[in-house]
Amino acid sequence: MNKNLLHDWTLVRVDFEWKSGQVTIELEDSTLTRRVLVAEAVQELRVPKMNEWGPSVSVNEVTEGEASSGHGKILNIEMQSGDVIRIVAEKIFLLPA
Repeated sequence: MNKNLLHDWTLVRVDFEWKSGQVTIELEDSTLTRRVLVAEAVQELRVPKMNEWGPSVSVNEVTEGEASSGHGKILNIEMQSGDVIRIVAEKIFLLPA
């Protein structure tokens, strides 16, 4: 995923369906279209809200890598508040608009 793809998108909601291990993140893109990022077979989810850089609902950048286990992906969503949402999952994808 391009690290600038989600830049300035608005984070609306983070849902974690525990039983299925699925995380859905609802975002609003620059055209105010609702978009959904999905993570399946989630092993880890961190959602801090410390607002170190001040309150914000906007995404700064996204980085991704391989999980240390070799199975799955790590996705870090850095918010403009300074908080970093971290997801470790087998599959992570953005649904088309």
